[in-house]
Amino acid sequence: MPSLTISAGLGTLEISHTFQSGCIKSVAGENQGELSDEDDDLCPVECVREFKTDEEFLNILEKAKETNSLVVVDFYRTSCGSCKYIEQGFSKLCKGAGDEDAAVIFLKHNVLDEYDEESEVAERLRIRAVPLFHFYKNGVLLEAFPTRDKERIVAAIMKYSSPTQNV
Repeated sequence: MPSLTISAGLGTLEISHTFQSGCIKSVAGENQGELSDEDDDLCPVECVREFKTDEEFLNILEKAKETNSLVVVDFYRTSCGSCKYIEQGFSKLCKGAGDEDAAVIFLKHNVLDEYDEESEVAERLRIRAVPLFHFYKNGVLLEAFPTRDKERIVAAIMKYSSPTQNV
């Protein structure tokens, strides 16, 4: 069962979200969106799962329904500087993502396929800008926004994964 602790001080916001197999932690100082190296040790393995096909994506969304998990998707391009920047922060939020029963599942998808053409997922979802983040619960898209601000992503995760959230 997830537990949620939010404590705020002057100039700092610390959010800790604990799952069976991991946690989300973010520290934001006065420079909002600036990535901190102090939480490098939190994600020793690559736990943001990458999917390539629409079928694979739909299967993940279907499995997430069974556990009432929030699915967060980072849509990116390998040639995008902002995508590379936010990927570092996004991967630090992912500790529980390797477990399919986790309260939050972190995914990423390259909007260009191996032939540098728009992927079938990007085409179906009409993705035109990256980095773009989607938040799904029970197979429904709750929110989508382009950003390179880690704190905005954390705020959306907290909003949609709180125990009082009825979606």
